[in-house]
Amino acid sequence: MDEHYLLACLRDYPEITFKKYGKRYRLEKIEESVAHVRRENRLAWEDVQRIRESEDWLYDRHWAVPDPEAVRAGLARVGDRLDFWHCQRKRETLVATLYEVFKNIEVVSVILRFVIPEHFAIYSPPMARILEVRRGLRDTDTYQNYLDNLEAIRRHAKGFSTIAQVNMALWVLFERVYGVCPDEGIREAFDRDLFMQDLRIRNMAHLLDLSDVRLARSLFPVNMRLSAQLGGFCFEQKVRALFQKSFNESPEYVDLKELINRLQGAEVIDGIRAGRWHLARIVRNDALHTPDRLTEKGVRELLSEIGDEGEGAV
Repeated sequence: MDEHYLLACLRDYPEITFKKYGKRYRLEKIEESVAHVRRENRLAWEDVQRIRESEDWLYDRHWAVPDPEAVRAGLARVGDRLDFWHCQRKRETLVATLYEVFKNIEVVSVILRFVIPEHFAIYSPPMARILEVRRGLRDTDTYQNYLDNLEAIRRHAKGFSTIAQVNMALWVLFERVYGVCPDEGIREAFDRDLFMQDLRIRNMAHLLDLSDVRLARSLFPVNMRLSAQLGGFCFEQKVRALFQKSFNESPEYVDLKELINRLQGAEVIDGIRAGRWHLARIVRNDALHTPDRLTEKGVRELLSEIGDEGEGAV
């Protein structure tokens, strides 16, 4: 059986770090250097320094760490609340407590990734982009969403033993798809991966909380066909609602063209608006039946006719 493309990404991790940074990362060595933190259930400033200054990788200087004395004081203050032994059951508390000390979710993620690689991983903007991670109300919530995504991938793509390994594979995937080491085979495998695409779509599903009108407009820059189809639905609902209100008659079995003509004939709408609505009707029909005929201008005009009066056009 062919190797899963994400496992191939994990295997290529040292080589890609060498190509990008001139160093083959050996993250397992860093894990070993701070393994005592989990055993002793105690994190000290010196452990943070071991991670930052390790020669087995290059610590990202964008991950700013507070003043050492502030960290020492913070760890002393929250020490009793840090529970590395029951990290799965108390994950939310552990993340929130470390965030209280370090004030930076990426720094928190780095520490947890090396102390408990089975269940934690480094969070960064590229990782958020590759999965379209859903943002929470707080940075800690977003990080928890990210960890849930990684665990789902680990269960799906057999062969990963830790969440941290999935994270490493995704980092390589980002570089293969968007970054400095493009690979057409990996990109195609990612594009064909229905599990990953479904995961990304679910992460963006909160957009469905928008009204149909707003969603149709928001889709225009990224998927004109879907924008037109949803916009066409909104437009038809608007016309039918106006017809029912004006004539106290069900529009259920009446053709959209006839609805517009009857509204114009009764002077509910004037000829100018009727003309615009007939053009919008044609775009709506194209969106449903012949989407290859759609044009940006036509879809823009359709979208301008939907929604409440006073809402801006696209």
